[in-house]
Amino acid sequence: MKDITDRLADGEYTSIEAARQLALAQSMEKELKRQIGALKDFLTDKMDSKEHLTTELGTVAAKHGSEPRWRVKDPVAFAQWLGTHGEESSVEQVPYPVEWATKPDAIEHLIGQHGGEQPAGVELSRGTGDTVAISKVKEWSQIFNDQQAQAQARQLLGITGGGMAAVKDDTDDEEENPWDRI
Repeated sequence: MKDITDRLADGEYTSIEAARQLALAQSMEKELKRQIGALKDFLTDKMDSKEHLTTELGTVAAKHGSEPRWRVKDPVAFAQWLGTHGEESSVEQVPYPVEWATKPDAIEHLIGQHGGEQPAGVELSRGTGDTVAISKVKEWSQIFNDQQAQAQARQLLGITGGGMAAVKDDTDDEEENPWDRI
């Protein structure tokens, strides 16, 4: 299969053909992102922590997420807040908070000591949800040389009926492999 950059460099596409391919690829990308999200959510729910599933196309591994944690976004503002709230021992003379005062647990403790007030210069990170990681994935070109992988890709993309011979180039009567149009 000839790479798209080579096909473009060789002048094999007109602007309208390139635009058509770009729109098709963008549509496929949107659908694939939706499906990737659904598949990741499904596997995240089904897999145990640190579990690996190896297939002929790649390996999927479960990954633990993290809880939201406090982090210092603006050390100077945080140091000033510490100083005005009677926590001078937590501030260096720069003024800059001492390292231990910037740790998530220390910030959590300080917030509790000061009635839940969020210190200036500190924010709560979003944390991450559990997810899966994909590795050892076959190269795109290898998928085209694997009939089973092609069938799975067609199924994933919702390409049904007629098979490979059903798609023809608008400008040529010769049959074309639909994967070449991607």
